[in-house]
Amino acid sequence: MTDKERKRIANRKYYEKNKDRLAEKWKHDETRKEYLKEYYKQNKEIILKRAAEWNKRNKEARKLIVEREKRNKLKPFWEVNLQNK
Repeated sequence: MTDKERKRIANRKYYEKNKDRLAEKWKHDETRKEYLKEYYKQNKEIILKRAAEWNKRNKEARKLIVEREKRNKLKPFWEVNLQNK
């Protein structure tokens, strides 16, 4: 195992252990937000290509995600029924 792999495993364990605390910290970090905006602008094509490949490989998971989104967009019966009256 190389040093790079060891470091990646250690970082993954650290982030998994502290993800709630880090998420709260990063939510209010303006410099991180700016960095991520620039990162996504520069790597938009690569990210979209990776997402398309993931969607092709994981068709069942993608179907579940789409169905979940559709269900979340639906209004409950009583809200729809009130609008019809």
